[in-house]
Amino acid sequence: MDSFEEKLYSLIERINADGQRIQELEQTIVVLQKDKAELIKEKTNLSNDLAKQQNQLKQLEKMANNLPKEFSKPTNIHKIVNNKLNDAATAAELKQKLTVYIEELDRCIAYLSDLS
Repeated sequence: MDSFEEKLYSLIERINADGQRIQELEQTIVVLQKDKAELIKEKTNLSNDLAKQQNQLKQLEKMANNLPKEFSKPTNIHKIVNNKLNDAATAAELKQKLTVYIEELDRCIAYLSDLS
């Protein structure tokens, strides 16, 4: 009878230990499910951010492709300035090019400000 009782107590202890282990595993499952939900949410946010940045990149590429020809082949303004010709045509050309550059810079600054 002692052997039977020992086996019974041993079996009860194992059942209790297994029950505790099951509870621990269930708690771990709950934690992992919360972590999974958070990771899915973060993935969605990152995907949205990536899509926005790709869209902004496309817009910037369009802007770069639509720049006036003067911007695709930069003029050496320092050569114009260093040229000591004081004729009105050179001064007018310089003023016009500087005005175009400033307007384009203002557009770029305004666009970049809107992105922030």
